[in-house]
Amino acid sequence: MNMSERENGNSPRPQSQTHMDTTYSWVARVHFSGKNEVTAYTGTHAFPIGKQASFTHTIHPTAVDYLLGALGGDLLCGLQTIASRRGVTIDEMEARVSGSLNNPLVFLGVIGEQGHPGLEAITCTLYVSADVSEAVLQDLWRVALSRSPLVNTLQRCVEPSLSLQQIL
Repeated sequence: MNMSERENGNSPRPQSQTHMDTTYSWVARVHFSGKNEVTAYTGTHAFPIGKQASFTHTIHPTAVDYLLGALGGDLLCGLQTIASRRGVTIDEMEARVSGSLNNPLVFLGVIGEQGHPGLEAITCTLYVSADVSEAVLQDLWRVALSRSPLVNTLQRCVEPSLSLQQIL
């Protein structure tokens, strides 16, 4: 095992398991860098993470920002992959992803507040321009949702509202 594999926590599988084992684990190392800032290391990437959540401008994206952005990226890349495999050209795509906490005052530590600081709702709309019918796009969308690691994780915690809208 070389230094890079040890640092990332990813080690090669023994040859005998290569074709039998279908599991894979991603590893992130997260290092405290200073006041309200950490650096995450995943594979060959490093990125700063600011506060858990913020209601004002921050220097670095917050943990909630990354979660919402990652969901949008997962869905855009997933839809593009499925479309490409089926010979569908997507001209342009954009996702609008929003989330709201169950009770932001619990996150802020207000005494006596009820509820929890977790995401209560996540809404995502993909705007897609492609020269195919709405039915074809909806079928691609259905497959992309069924294969999305993040959608299939988040659905177990929150009821996301996910939609696709064709734009011309």
